[in-house]
Amino acid sequence: MKTKHAVMAVAFIVCAGLLIFADRTPPDQVVEAASRAVRGDASPAGSTNSTNSANGTNPAAAAGILALRSRTELFGADASSAHHELFGSMPWAPPLPSMAASDAQIPPLPPLPGAMLMPFTYLGKKSSDGVWEVYLARGDETLIVHDQTVIDSTYRVESIKPPVLTLVYLPQKTVQTIDIGSAD
Repeated sequence: MKTKHAVMAVAFIVCAGLLIFADRTPPDQVVEAASRAVRGDASPAGSTNSTNSANGTNPAAAAGILALRSRTELFGADASSAHHELFGSMPWAPPLPSMAASDAQIPPLPPLPGAMLMPFTYLGKKSSDGVWEVYLARGDETLIVHDQTVIDSTYRVESIKPPVLTLVYLPQKTVQTIDIGSAD
């Protein structure tokens, strides 16, 4: 056994002994608040004011502990019932003026068609002679795509520029991207 191991073993035994034999009873004494002189009330050394001989402080300047006051006393009764947003939002720009008359009924806008969820999963990519080809999966089908490839008349590969493959969903003409990693 090396010296280092022996020192660690002795330190372990000492710590274990302290844990086992240490006094774990809480102290019975009550800690009193210490009185302190307020900065403005401190008297100069040559003053004739009487001081407490026990702790050397002026009894008139001793600080007391104030009683707790209820929330309704501090903030009023209606403050607890009022709604208050902790992190409310506030617009920076003023609202845009309306072109319609103030009494006109404005029909609601038609809902926008939902964006098509990306049906493809990225599998890998390969570069040959500076031309990228990307391997995509849709269900059990594996697709090999190049720039400007049209997939089932619904998607067109707009560009392959690692780390992004850009697709256009043809029915809505929306652009979607797939992360394909760096060119390494």
